[in-house]
Amino acid sequence: TMAAGSLQLCLHFLTACPASSASGRLRLAVLPEDRLQMKWRESEGSSLGYLVQVKPRAGDPEQEVMLTTKTPKATVGGLSPSKGYTLQIFELTGSGNILLARREFVIEDLKSNSVSRSSQRPLGATLEPTPSLVGSPDLEPPGALAPSQDPPTLGRPQFRCTPPMPVDMIFLVDGSWSIGHSHFQQVKDFLASVIEPFEIGPGKVQVGLTQYSGAPQTEWDLNAFGTKEEVLNAVHNLHYRGGNTFTGLALTHVLEQNLKPRAGLRPEAAKLVILVTDGKSQDDAHAAGHVLKGLGVDIFAVGVKNADETELRLLASQPLDITVHNVQDFPQLSTLSGLLSRLICQKVQGRSPRGSPATPALDPPPAPTRLVLTQVTSSSVLLSWSLAPQPPLKYLIVWRPSKGGTPREVVVEGPTSSAQLHNLTSSTEYLVSVFPLYKAGVGEGLQGLATTAPLPPPQALTLAAVTPKTVRLTWQPSAEATQYLVRWSPASPKGEEERREVRVGRPEVLLDGLAPGRDYDVWVQSLRGAEISEAQGIRARTPALTTPRHLSFSDVSHDSARVSWEGTARPVRLFRVSYISGKGGHSGQTEVPGNATSAILGPLSSSTTYMVRVTCLYPGGSSSTLTGRLTTRKVPSPSQLSVTELPGDEVRLEWAAAAVSGVLVYQITWTPLGEGKAREISVPGNLGTAILPGLGRHSEYEITILAYYRDGARSDPVSLRYTPGSRSPPSNLALASESPDSLQVSWTPPSSHVLHYRLSYALASGSGPEKSISIPGPGSHVTIPDLLAATKYRVLVSAIYGAGESVAVSATGRTAACPALHLDGSLPGFDLMAAFGLVEKEYASIRGVAMEPSAFGPTRTFTLFKDSQLTRRASDIHLATLPPEHTVVFLLRLLPETPREAFALWQVASEDFQPILGVLLDAGRKSLTYFNRDPRATLQEVTFDLPEVRRIFFGSFHKVHVAVGRARVRLYVDCRKVAERPFGEAGGLPAAGFVMLGRLAKARGPRSSSASFQLQVLQIVCNDSWAEEDRCCELPASRESCPAFPSACACSSQTPGPPGPQGPPVSPAVPPWGNQGLWQHFTASGDGYGPLPKPQQMSLGTAGARGSNGERGPPGAVGPTVSPLPTQQGAREGLPTPTDIFPRPPAHVLKLHACTHESTRPPMPILEAPRALGTSNKARLPGEGGHGGPHPGDRGTGGGVFSSPGAVCSEWSGHG
Repeated sequence: TMAAGSLQLCLHFLTACPASSASGRLRLAVLPEDRLQMKWRESEGSSLGYLVQVKPRAGDPEQEVMLTTKTPKATVGGLSPSKGYTLQIFELTGSGNILLARREFVIEDLKSNSVSRSSQRPLGATLEPTPSLVGSPDLEPPGALAPSQDPPTLGRPQFRCTPPMPVDMIFLVDGSWSIGHSHFQQVKDFLASVIEPFEIGPGKVQVGLTQYSGAPQTEWDLNAFGTKEEVLNAVHNLHYRGGNTFTGLALTHVLEQNLKPRAGLRPEAAKLVILVTDGKSQDDAHAAGHVLKGLGVDIFAVGVKNADETELRLLASQPLDITVHNVQDFPQLSTLSGLLSRLICQKVQGRSPRGSPATPALDPPPAPTRLVLTQVTSSSVLLSWSLAPQPPLKYLIVWRPSKGGTPREVVVEGPTSSAQLHNLTSSTEYLVSVFPLYKAGVGEGLQGLATTAPLPPPQALTLAAVTPKTVRLTWQPSAEATQYLVRWSPASPKGEEERREVRVGRPEVLLDGLAPGRDYDVWVQSLRGAEISEAQGIRARTPALTTPRHLSFSDVSHDSARVSWEGTARPVRLFRVSYISGKGGHSGQTEVPGNATSAILGPLSSSTTYMVRVTCLYPGGSSSTLTGRLTTRKVPSPSQLSVTELPGDEVRLEWAAAAVSGVLVYQITWTPLGEGKAREISVPGNLGTAILPGLGRHSEYEITILAYYRDGARSDPVSLRYTPGSRSPPSNLALASESPDSLQVSWTPPSSHVLHYRLSYALASGSGPEKSISIPGPGSHVTIPDLLAATKYRVLVSAIYGAGESVAVSATGRTAACPALHLDGSLPGFDLMAAFGLVEKEYASIRGVAMEPSAFGPTRTFTLFKDSQLTRRASDIHLATLPPEHTVVFLLRLLPETPREAFALWQVASEDFQPILGVLLDAGRKSLTYFNRDPRATLQEVTFDLPEVRRIFFGSFHKVHVAVGRARVRLYVDCRKVAERPFGEAGGLPAAGFVMLGRLAKARGPRSSSASFQLQVLQIVCNDSWAEEDRCCELPASRESCPAFPSACACSSQTPGPPGPQGPPVSPAVPPWGNQGLWQHFTASGDGYGPLPKPQQMSLGTAGARGSNGERGPPGAVGPTVSPLPTQQGAREGLPTPTDIFPRPPAHVLKLHACTHESTRPPMPILEAPRALGTSNKARLPGEGGHGGPHPGDRGTGGGVFSSPGAVCSEWSGHG
């Protein structure tokens, strides 16, 4: 027989084998059949896997073995025990293979070394478990990484297994239709080969077998046979059954029937189930498998051909490398049998006979009592039982229809004494079993019968609406129904022949296509899947249709009318409608379908009486007629007459058409009141205007118009009186540009009473359409919206009087190119803060934006968080009118979380998101770049990276002006000119596209990344001289020459606030300035005001009374330049820290009132991240080469604003 364990050897590179192994350790173990197992220490970092190479020594013709693995272990078989081999292990990386280990070995030497090491153990020393024991995670799947096993040779001792303890082994064999008779014989041969090595008999190995398909069948129990010959003979005589594949049902059968003391189960025996299947289970097998494994049963899963390996791995016990096997086809089972026998033997040998005391075989586990089934509905049953004296681990509940069907099961925890079964079939008797599950086995179960209630039918059928051809039916819904079946048929002996049905999901239905005046029987049943309830019925009668009656007329005009009638009970083929005038001079006829109830008559003569007949033509040829009389109306007259004076003695007469059609001609007469002759003209009937000549300036006229129709009728005349010269036009017409898309129009009204004004406007070039608006009479000004920016328009205004319209006055004006930034209009430009909603009343609706008060004035600070992606369409801001000379102005602060790569603070992009115009900031290079496109659409740029520019990146607020002229670009930092560079001519901006804030330069597409920073001002001024005029009043250093800001909060500096809580101590992980506490420290430098350290621990007492202010001291000397704060490592190397420079906060630097803000964030410099050698932070828009590090500014006082955004009421009183 084979030994229970295997041989093991531990090797190290360059070292011995201490208890705590170093990195690089290699461990080799010889497994049964001279298979070599190797394990090594997993490498650190990212690895793609490992390559294992086993090569015979030089001159040996044996083929080398190469394999890859993701884990630091492998098993290789088929090696000769007396040959020498070289083992090499490589780590697979993205840049190549790295040799981890190399070792030469001979398997026989490894065995002898292991034996000699074992013989040197002190007497009584405990043997350690070997890697090949069952449960070891090191055993690799057999055959997965090794070459094919050599067939057994003659003379080799046959394998036998004598386990150290009793074993109860149950084979669960798939006998479904997919296997077939011929393959089932190969399965039987496989079973016999697996059983052959084991010693069968009392106190040794017992074998039981269950064959399953649709229903499991015990072929023989564990105690059926006492010798190996009897078992093998039973295998030989096993009959193939055929059926479906219900593995879950089969495992439940093993649990309920085979693993019972009455079937031969021995409590002290090791319990194994060997599953052999060729397909995927048609039911849930996982629950039953989980219960078996929980009871200490080891499950081996053998799959053939189409078996589902995922399911096999869920069912089998650990380790899966030993218990899960899958072969491609049935003939390959013969190659697996020997290995499976050995693995089963090792699994049993791995169990410790002393692991648990033997339970007496005659003492069955206790069982629960009194199974009660209550609360029975059509789809559920409540189970309850009395708890067993000894609470089990779990309960297994199995239920199935008593007349046969697929069983279902569920496992509940041991303390439970009730469970509810759902999704049952209505009107079905179920057999329910409850089994207690103990560590020692399965206790006796309880059984009961319960019959589910019928599916509830619909209730309260109601006829909601009935017409001659439709019935609308409603009912109360059934809570357990998913659909309803509605059937209806005429209530007559032959009505079943006309039966119809429909399925609906809601408790209502509309039955149409019914016959009038007929009885119908309607039945409704509840549906749930294939289940159906009893039918509930109701009878409905459709009302009969009456004969056509109640002829009526509507929509009567001078030339048409509508005739209507009620429907009929009998089917009508068509209606023939005819009409004839009273004198017989005019007649006509029309036909409409049989389902119509009205018809249009025309053309008719005006003021004429007609006899109308409606004849019903039925399918059989019969007919009936209704008659009525109709008198048409008189022809209408023209309306809404108005007169407009024209140059000379002409006027234009306008009117509304008398009728949509039928007018042949209009006759117009104008007669002077007093002396003079009447004049007359005629115009075609399709016109609505005419020019009347020869009207004097000092006479009153009566103008009359009437219409002649094609039928000879004439309308009544309509007149108005007109006095020439009484319609004075407006005067002093003036145009003013209010914004880039609007014009303000004003005029002086005439002295006469004006009804309203007509204002017309169009492009002065005449290329576009003319638009008109009406302004009420008292008005004298109006704003024209939605115009094109920087475009010239022509505007005409005329006055409308009761007697007509005056001549129009005109003027031209141009819309503004830039709107006004100041209320007085003195500074033209674009306020991008307002355009993006970065104002106090709008910011809350913008995602990714927060607002904080500023410590140094009324200006609000807006924080744009990472990926806020603020974007607007360029057409909404009208930047297309931006002149070539402009100034980009921004007041910002970069944060510690601002990325170290280039981002566009502001940029204009095309519709495909290509850059056109903007300003780039690069925290990595400490540079600022302005770019735009020249007239040839080529991108041009200019980069500034001077020491003064680097101030922007040290964590303070700074105001920057980028002044763009026609041939140069000037840069101002904190209102001081820094540099001037030549620049090419700029091209025009497109009307379409996008304007974005904070977009990363490397970003692509509409949904891209953006940077985080704080912003107070962002403007584009429409000139290049504003930088010389701006006084930078937002900066503390420039406040003396600026007007005082209004107070930013309502707090009083006279009343001290309560003391704050003690701040936490500063740990090394916290920056030197601490978290946001009550103290804020500042120091003056060339870059603005840098942060000072917070005391290590501080508690504040109760604030005392405020003292009187002292006299103002003289300005101090220029302070030292503070470089970016060093890291902790930099401090250790001796670099000065803020604590070394100012051990205590100097009193003259800053005076803070007691009004602070809880969200105040301290100012921080932006520390440049370390950069790997050979890498570059170059932005997508390249700039010029960088210069040196931070450089002191040329101003004594701080040039930047250190705005602690939450400090609302800070008072600045220090000097540089």
